[in-house]
Amino acid sequence: MNSKVILAVLALFILYLASTQAASLRHAGVSLRCQCIKTNSKFIHPRRMENIEIFPSGPHCSNVEIIATLKNGTPVCLNPEAAWVKKIIDMIIKNSEKTES
Repeated sequence: MNSKVILAVLALFILYLASTQAASLRHAGVSLRCQCIKTNSKFIHPRRMENIEIFPSGPHCSNVEIIATLKNGTPVCLNPEAAWVKKIIDMIIKNSEKTES
């Protein structure tokens, strides 16, 4: 009887730890799923963008996600397969290589 109680308490403790760990990841800004439900392929001029974030595919999401924050604060998910998006990413990579040299 004591072993059943100990196992039940241990199981509850493990569930508690797992739930608090997931909650702490959520509050730390770690997303546990894809952030982009739909992507935009229409051209947006880079002057309208304030920031671009690139999230590689991984266990949280099987898609590469590119999120541009516009100067008005609106986040826009960009289609990583769009030709204009690829050109902008290439320009960012080239500029970062120049600054590292």
